[in-house]
Amino acid sequence: MTTRTDIHRPSVIIPSDYQFVAFDYYGPDNGFMCITEQQAFRAHVAQTGGKFSDHDHGGTCDVCGASALYVAKFYHPKTNRYIVTGQDCAQKMEIGNDSAFTVFHQRAKAEVEAQAGKRKAQNVLAAADLSAAWMVYTTPGPALYEENTICDIVGKLVRYGSVSDKQLAFVRKLLAVIPERAARAEKRAAEQVAAAPVPVTDARIVIEGEVLSKKVVEGRFGSTIKMLVKTDAGTKLWGTIPAAIHPEKGDRVKLVAKVEPSKDDPKFGFFSRPAQAVIVTASLSVAA
Repeated sequence: MTTRTDIHRPSVIIPSDYQFVAFDYYGPDNGFMCITEQQAFRAHVAQTGGKFSDHDHGGTCDVCGASALYVAKFYHPKTNRYIVTGQDCAQKMEIGNDSAFTVFHQRAKAEVEAQAGKRKAQNVLAAADLSAAWMVYTTPGPALYEENTICDIVGKLVRYGSVSDKQLAFVRKLLAVIPERAARAEKRAAEQVAAAPVPVTDARIVIEGEVLSKKVVEGRFGSTIKMLVKTDAGTKLWGTIPAAIHPEKGDRVKLVAKVEPSKDDPKFGFFSRPAQAVIVTASLSVAA
């Protein structure tokens, strides 16, 4: 390279003559942060009409000629020219905020790694025929259980580069549920309309139906296990599981108890003082 005579060479450069404009990254995978910096730079050029200095300097750093990926762009008002420097030159000549440069470097590097993680995640999902999961991950939508869980698993795939086969299988199951959700909701609404109201009586009645769920509930006198039973009439009743039985979800149970309708929903209520409880049939999953 010929001997330099430009005003940007290290031996004659005057730091106070330069104004910082923006950072940039000269590697692949320019992230949103870099694009934002580039937009700031273009806006500055639109105001000044300036151009990059065309002096012979070698690499990407207009001062020392080194090849830097993470750079800063400065404006030289006296010549209406812009120069690019690496972090070392910007720091040595005190024409850049070193701590801000370090933060940009770290954040830009993180974005580059994130872009690489996203590409790998897309490839993994495509290989497993789960590209629909990527659409869920990148498309704003309802914050429902299936979408939230898919986004959580895909997010881990992006971050860590891999997830288990079990997690991918679960994503597949969740994806299958999403299009069926509307039909299930419609079915539940129809069942709710058709359901019989909870009987209003002081007498104990026979309750027979399917166990929809069970849960441990903490109270003043310790913990109790309660269950939600759906009768053949569609009525849903919530109450404590009698000690005589140990039902699981899906089991069909029968008992005698007092019932009381909910104040908010006449087709939902509570049972109490259960007796004569038996499991009529066990669920197929348990029996299997």
